[in-house]
Amino acid sequence: MNEFLNRLFEKFESQITDNIFCFIQNDREIIKAYLDLVAENGNLQYVNSHIAQEITKRYGLESTPNQNENPNSSLIQSYTELRIIQ
Repeated sequence: MNEFLNRLFEKFESQITDNIFCFIQNDREIIKAYLDLVAENGNLQYVNSHIAQEITKRYGLESTPNQNENPNSSLIQSYTELRIIQ
């Protein structure tokens, strides 16, 4: 049971950035606010970077050396996988 739970949460943590960006793109209200923010700032990378930083802070995560180059979300081209701060 512990091995399964560890694998489950490690995989979830590593993909949380992609999952949040998928949530953004699939929620009408949130995607509108996101696109407004991108237009207001004039910089997609700036907005996405701030979202990624907030994910690590809110969930107590840190970056791993692993880079995912094939996200499910069309809002990002790649992301750094995360894990719980040890």
